[in-house]
Amino acid sequence: MQHDPATTNGTRLENPRWITALFSDKRFAWVWLIARVYLGWQWLTSGWGKLDNPAWMETGMAVRGFWERAATVPEGGRPVAAYDWYRGFLQFMLDIDAHTWFAPMVVGGEILVGVALLVGALTGVAAFFGAFMNMNFMLAGTASTNPVMALIAIGIVIAWKIAGWWGVDRVLLPALGAPWQPGRLFGGEARVSSEEPEPTAVTVERWVRVLLGVGIALYALAVLTGPVQVILLLLAGVLVAVTGMGWFTITGGRPGESFSDRMFGSRGGSGSTGGSDDAAT
Repeated sequence: MQHDPATTNGTRLENPRWITALFSDKRFAWVWLIARVYLGWQWLTSGWGKLDNPAWMETGMAVRGFWERAATVPEGGRPVAAYDWYRGFLQFMLDIDAHTWFAPMVVGGEILVGVALLVGALTGVAAFFGAFMNMNFMLAGTASTNPVMALIAIGIVIAWKIAGWWGVDRVLLPALGAPWQPGRLFGGEARVSSEEPEPTAVTVERWVRVLLGVGIALYALAVLTGPVQVILLLLAGVLVAVTGMGWFTITGGRPGESFSDRMFGSRGGSGSTGGSDDAAT
């Protein structure tokens, strides 16, 4: 008899419903939309700002100086990089002059991760590589925003099935699938949602509202500062939240759906406890 590690005294241990919903129910994909727009913007602007910097794109001296500071062990003090093995790795990279090609690769990686997160394409993969870069910055002794960005990225990785629902992954994931569950392009039947398709008018309305919210957020991040920026970001967050939850839908809903269901979300289907399986089927 196979042992089930998720049972105790014959009782199967289940995740709390809110955990399952947060990371697997597409009604909460708006949470990860907000997270990935913030994270994607940070990566995109970080990489974009380095494109016209010769120290990053030509000589690589920006990376070399960073590595030298991290790999140096000061007399009577503590090194910037705490782990010997990581300092050894940085010294090896310095010895082979890897900074000349590694610096442009970092810039390209930051931009690619930023774009992928913003458009929601292979969101979990992009978040993983973003967290990998954050981890390397932290191992080299740089904290800055890296701990927060890494934490957000880990959440997106866990929610990979729904994090790109409001993005390209809504189409891309069912087509590609996963290594353990092939998509349609590989003869499989991977799906993001088991629900019946909603009316086209509702889908269009929800996409317009989501894109409007994302546009407002990006405008606030790119142009504004101070209280006005915060207010606009909050408004954008509220807009994508109510849209993602299916509230306040103006256009017609599914056949037989009441006006209150259209305005506040249907209690059937994804509104039931079974709705948490929508993104996992």
